[in-house]
Amino acid sequence: MSKESNFFQRALNALVEGRTRQAERYVAQYARDHMRSESKVNKR
Repeated sequence: MSKESNFFQRALNALVEGRTRQAERYVAQYARDHMRSESKVNKR
């Protein structure tokens, strides 16, 4: 039984890690886009 729960725990952890990485990419993309728009406004 412990092997089954270990398998499911690892699968759940993999899903959570994947979502965490995806969220980090979204935040980084937003930061890059936000910096670009800020620099355009400041260069007027």
